[in-house]
Formats: sequence, structure tokens, C-alpha cells
Amino acid sequence: MRALICSLLLVVVAGCVYQPVGKFHRISDGQPADANPTILAAFMQDKAICDGEAAKAGLVSNEPDRYTHSRNINLVYDGCLAQRGYVRR
Repeated sequence: MRALICSLLLVVVAGCVYQPVGKFHRISDGQPADANPTILAAFMQDKAICDGEAAKAGLVSNEPDRYTHSRNINLVYDGCLAQRGYVRR
């Protein structure tokens, strides 16, 4: 019973991690990243690269506050995608 309560508490706390909302669009023409298969393929490749950059940022971060830690990682992720021509709306 104690393990069940701890597991449920862990799930509730994990749900509190900051997750930005929005959909990525190309900066050049404003089209959604999933507008057609060609754009989606390029976006998925750029997304994979930026996932790696965000993971590296998470490994070197020593921010004790989870909210701030997650926000900073998301800023790295969004910045990486912005450099590659995408913006979250």
C-alpha cells in the first residue's frame, strides 16, 4: 500500500514539470511544421538535433528548482529550433 501511494505521488509530481504549449511553424513562410511531408521531414531532423542540445543542457545544469531547470532546457530547445528556422506559436 505504501508503494502504491509513493508511486501515485511520483506521477503527480512528474506532471508538474513545466511543458510549454504551442506548435512549431516555419519563420520564413509561417507554415506549420507538419504542413506537408517535406517540411515535416526537415523539421523532424532539426527536432532530433535540438533534442540532443537540450539533453546536453540538462546534463550540465545544476539548477535546484525543477521549474526553472525545465524552463531553461526549453529555452535552449526553442532557441536551437529558432536558429534552424522554426518558432513556437
